[in-house]
Amino acid sequence: MDFRITAEEEALVFRLAELVDGVTQPLETQLVEELGPDTRQQLDGLKAKGWILAREAADGMMVVGLTGPAWQAVRSRRDVGR
Repeated sequence: MDFRITAEEEALVFRLAELVDGVTQPLETQLVEELGPDTRQQLDGLKAKGWILAREAADGMMVVGLTGPAWQAVRSRRDVGR
């Protein structure tokens, strides 16, 4: 797993964590519609770096979850300042 991610990728990881926590498996097309065209590249980067679990769907990539280390990173950042 590559822990070097951009600020934009980090923001996307937090959004994905919200969606997956809500029992949603977002499609790439839905995320692009919500967050903009740069999201495709960010998703590809996060997948390649080992942050997200994804599978191909009829409408493109579907994010099915975050990897274990990604969840740990998200949870540790959510606890900051508490």
